[in-house]
Amino acid sequence: MANTLPHWQLLIAVLSLVSLPAWAVDNYKEYRRDRWDFEFNTQYFYSEANYPSSGGGSQNLPSGNHYSLWDMDLESRYMPRSDWSVLAWGKMSNSESKDSLATRSNSSITEVAAGMDFLMYDGSFQLVPEFIAVVPLEEVDPKSDSVLNSEGVFELLSRLIAQKDFGTYRGYAWVGFNYRGDGRSFLLPYGIGAQLKLPRMRLGAELFGYRSITDDTEDTILRTGYINSANAGSMKFYSVNPNILDSQVYGNWLISPKWTVQVNGGATLAGSNAAAGFHVGGFLRYSFDMTEGYSEEPAYEPVNSPVPNYRSQMHESELSSEKQVPTFREQTDDGIDQNLFKPRPTKKPRKKPVDTQLQQQLDDAEFQIELKADKKKKRNR
Repeated sequence: MANTLPHWQLLIAVLSLVSLPAWAVDNYKEYRRDRWDFEFNTQYFYSEANYPSSGGGSQNLPSGNHYSLWDMDLESRYMPRSDWSVLAWGKMSNSESKDSLATRSNSSITEVAAGMDFLMYDGSFQLVPEFIAVVPLEEVDPKSDSVLNSEGVFELLSRLIAQKDFGTYRGYAWVGFNYRGDGRSFLLPYGIGAQLKLPRMRLGAELFGYRSITDDTEDTILRTGYINSANAGSMKFYSVNPNILDSQVYGNWLISPKWTVQVNGGATLAGSNAAAGFHVGGFLRYSFDMTEGYSEEPAYEPVNSPVPNYRSQMHESELSSEKQVPTFREQTDDGIDQNLFKPRPTKKPRKKPVDTQLQQQLDDAEFQIELKADKKKKRNR
């Protein structure tokens, strides 16, 4: 079985070296309400050695053998609130192994996954639990000679992330528990990282890995034979009780408010029952803000109007202390004759003429009454 896909591999190589960034499962979690991230992520791994079961340094594969793996992920993360998110991805992988007898390759859709994370504590630092279920779409067949491109078992991934933003840089670390089916050993994942914040850029470095905390229960002899025959001896997948310590440096560039690109690369540092090699990759991410379509009522702006005349006589200090009252203006440009609504003039009542002779008699009578009242007061004295 010696199938090769040179054109397809060349295309993926160009993508992995040109359009690279992080993945939906970011190691430093950020939350923005109603934000939706979509991204294409690719990673390339190449190995010519293994870390033996005794640990220590790496040992080269026999006869110049090598193993390589291309992973391509379509990933998404949605934040319905500012303290939790849901995520999912689907993965397609292409692997190649070469030994003295043959060159084997395998390309397939290997897995789908879904999970969530949430902000459990937000104080002097932040604590973020994360849970992910991985469903394999291709299982390992030890009776075949197909090179492996995934672990091929159901997995439940969990971890607790502690992180803090110090302003110009960020620090984060995590520890977790990975359940693996089909008798594989359970893993303890761990990691630590730091990130430098620059205008429109993030530079970071990480140390991460995992350790087997239980023993495999499958037939180890059968698995070792399959790895030597199909995988050119590489222990990238299907190895017994694997342990690994890996490293990575990366750079994120904010191209625009919607587009982010990342490049990353690293190499394994130590381990046992695991493949030793280097990896490069990255992602291209599109971020969509679900609130962009929302509209708000415009803020009220009072109409500027001249001050009434009577206020011009007030003291200047009194005017400055009073609130400006907006003037109401009726809209009258509706095509209707406004004269119809004006009040009709009314006739003023005319005063009746007063009889002058009668008025004179009334005045004389009033004078006589006042005169008698004055005489009476004088006699009483």
